[in-house]
Amino acid sequence: MISTVGVLDLLLTGLYPTITWMAFVIAGMALARLDLSAPAVQLRLAALGAALTAGAYGLAMLLSGTSAVFSFGGGGGPSSGSGAGSMGSGSGAGSMGSGSGGPVQSASDLLGAVSHTGTTFDTIGCLGVAILVIVGATVAMDRLPRLRRLVKPVIAVGTMSLTAYVGHFLAQSAWPASGAGTTKSWVPVLMYILGAIVFAAIWSRFFRRGPLEYLLNAATKPAKYIR
Repeated sequence: MISTVGVLDLLLTGLYPTITWMAFVIAGMALARLDLSAPAVQLRLAALGAALTAGAYGLAMLLSGTSAVFSFGGGGGPSSGSGAGSMGSGSGAGSMGSGSGGPVQSASDLLGAVSHTGTTFDTIGCLGVAILVIVGATVAMDRLPRLRRLVKPVIAVGTMSLTAYVGHFLAQSAWPASGAGTTKSWVPVLMYILGAIVFAAIWSRFFRRGPLEYLLNAATKPAKYIR
């Protein structure tokens, strides 16, 4: 079967457009190069995260109204389908939602920050929240040594995030669909989380990297021979 996904879908208008999600990849690479254990770095990142969050959602609220910031579309619960699932909106430009989670009605919808719409304010706001979560978790583990031991299985998932991400989609495709392929049950979400934690905890006892991380590392090794 021939895929109908083209280059424009992959880069700009698809469900998960590269132009949107590369912002998170680049931000993650930048954070990885910092000493997150340094108090000065933590303070600056906390200020940056707070500024991005308040600035993005605040401006979206002012420019497009409260409903275009906090509406989560038509769905009322988690979805076992794709990101568009019960939310009623995808992540791509072609599926950006208005305040009601439907398709774009006008250019003003791009000024909102509705979740999973991939608008500029949504992306910036999510980056701010992610930075705050990372800094908060780092500070908590630095100050509470016992917490680090308790969350060690979760940390293991972070060391093989690519494997966990791909595994989520494989498990999702195998999960029996109900109705239109979505469900409001929390069972699939909890099963994904528990499965990822158990797999990562066991795998990390024997290997330094996740299975896909090993493949990615092997694929990039030849690059060091290129002058």
